[in-house]
Amino acid sequence: MADDVDTESDDEIECSGMIQPPLIKQLQTILSEYPDDGQILKELIQNAEDAGASEMKILYDDRPAVQEPSTKRAPFRKYFKGPALVVYNNAEFIEADWTGIKMLYSSIKEFDKTKVGRFGLGFKSVFHITDHPVIISGDQLLVLDPHQDSSKVCQTMKLKKLHRYKKMKVEDCLKAFSGVFGFDQNTLECGHFNGTIFRFPLRQEETELSDNIYDKSKVDDLFMSFKDEAPVSLLFLKCLESITLLREENAYRTIDIGEVHYSVKIDGTTIEAVRSARNIMKSHIQVDLQSDIENSYFMTICVKDHGCDVMSISWKVMNLFQGRSSMSSHLQKLSNDDSLSYSPYVSVAMDMDCPTNFQGHVFCFLPLPLTEENLSGLPIHVNGFFALNQSRRFVKWPTTDQIRNHTHTDKSIQWNQALVIEVLSEVYYTFLRELVKESSNNENDKAHVATVSRCIPNVNEIDEHWKILILPLKEKLEHSPIFFTTNEGGKWITKEQAVFFRQTKIANQVDTTLRRILEMYCQNTVEVEEHVWDTLQLQGKPEVTPDFINRLLRTSDAYLNCSDDEKINLLRYLLSAGQYNALDDLALLPLRNGTYIKFDRDNTSSCEIYMVPNSKIELLVGMEDRILSPLPKDVQDIFVTIVEEGDWQYLYIYIYVYVLCLANYARMPQMIIGSEYYCQMISIRWESILMASQIFAVLVRVNIISLILRIL
Repeated sequence: MADDVDTESDDEIECSGMIQPPLIKQLQTILSEYPDDGQILKELIQNAEDAGASEMKILYDDRPAVQEPSTKRAPFRKYFKGPALVVYNNAEFIEADWTGIKMLYSSIKEFDKTKVGRFGLGFKSVFHITDHPVIISGDQLLVLDPHQDSSKVCQTMKLKKLHRYKKMKVEDCLKAFSGVFGFDQNTLECGHFNGTIFRFPLRQEETELSDNIYDKSKVDDLFMSFKDEAPVSLLFLKCLESITLLREENAYRTIDIGEVHYSVKIDGTTIEAVRSARNIMKSHIQVDLQSDIENSYFMTICVKDHGCDVMSISWKVMNLFQGRSSMSSHLQKLSNDDSLSYSPYVSVAMDMDCPTNFQGHVFCFLPLPLTEENLSGLPIHVNGFFALNQSRRFVKWPTTDQIRNHTHTDKSIQWNQALVIEVLSEVYYTFLRELVKESSNNENDKAHVATVSRCIPNVNEIDEHWKILILPLKEKLEHSPIFFTTNEGGKWITKEQAVFFRQTKIANQVDTTLRRILEMYCQNTVEVEEHVWDTLQLQGKPEVTPDFINRLLRTSDAYLNCSDDEKINLLRYLLSAGQYNALDDLALLPLRNGTYIKFDRDNTSSCEIYMVPNSKIELLVGMEDRILSPLPKDVQDIFVTIVEEGDWQYLYIYIYVYVLCLANYARMPQMIIGSEYYCQMISIRWESILMASQIFAVLVRVNIISLILRIL
């Protein structure tokens, strides 16, 4: 009890904070975690996007600018040295931006659902390039020097008062900035710059912060890495409409600095529709909605390299913000989790030219690094509020061990999976349905029909993590009219109404004949690609097969109107399955006289048919109605196989006739006839042999008995 009584002799508990490393050490840690690559430019693009800029320019200014070293009297010269990388956007910083740019390891954007920057590495990645960044925006100029005491790292000045600041040499500032993106003496006099400029003097020697020397070749690498992704960089942004790369290598130029090197922008033909749709989504993305908000638009992106048009790509983009009424309880719970602070927002985009080498990429508003891990295997690009791994370079998925042990309880992983299963599957489904509708409006243009098919994922190519999309997407498409048939002038039907046609492995002309037959019999034929067949699991649905065609031909005699070539193709196709009884009672047996008779398996035919080589036909004049018409070699080989295997008795005698002319025999040609036939393979009646013998005897005037003896 006495121990509980306070006394004046009690000692005070000593409290202290955690000891943190110097700023230089912290920045070195950041730089070591994130590589020096094109991600640096993405950080600056994100900054422009979050500021609401519509235009961005990146200049490599190779001019030497200020070369004199910094001194005690002019300590700010280091910020205006050249060469430098200079970045401009046409938006101005607000107070929160000035605060955020000074933060380390945290961001004011961290829980702001409208900001792209929350997914990035942060502005601090520019320290790969420089030790002394400068920012001009609106009426302020900010310089950062991580080598200074922690209380003096960031120094802010008013543009209008720049000439009043002690030790600031205005002429140094003008030498570096004059003529750059419209900055000049008047800017200082009025004290305001319309937009934002970042200037990063290239590190030309090793420093305590970094030994990464930056020169022209490294800037070229930065530009090249951006150019690889530039054509798609604007796809899912909400503000930016153009990005331009410029160079300036004329040391004496002082006005209009920068020659255009490369540019990407949204074409004027689609810009208004894009702006309108973007504004709608931007106004809703922060709001907790009860109902879904979705929109779509076409976006044409133009790319120029050294002033020349390189490409113009037309995209169809669709956005979906899923409302609470459409969410599962699981997704609602994750959406309400403040530690995640993500929105159920997903977008997709498809290249309307459908290039065969297209690879679906993953975006968090900007494309994630072009690596195998960020290729989904889908035929479209996918963008969303995905949770990223610590490096902010990849979508967070369960590891192999977590999958095997069912231990992936990380909320970020659960969020990504729920976003794919629920929101991506929904926007994908709606996207496909809209493509179908647009195809109908385009009078079922073949290219548009092919686009719908191309948009369906290939389950055999999708990355393992993204395969969770297939089942919910398949279920949504179960009763949707996403299959096109040319029947009745062309229409979209469900899989229950379709007869699926997969290309045969025989000759191309067979496919043409099958299409003609299917059209003749008014079938809802759907030509389906293999990846669609596999993904939508169409096995068991009505399909064009030899058996299906066989049954179809028996519903009417319409096939009799086919051409000779088409009938031969039907023979070729029906026999390809090896079920020779498929020809029973079909009038497809071609005779020498140009007619067709039915195959008669039960030997009820009124006449017997002979197969005779073309070179011996003249010996059997008058028997054209009993001789098989010449057949293509592949079909004839099938007939030979049939006879040899003894599985079929339609051809009662298979005869090769050989004629030998012997001169100097009683001064008259003597013809000796021999026959080869496969008695052991088929049932040959004696009457048939006699008939053949009589024909030969008449032709060569020999005794029938001796002929039979010779044959036997």
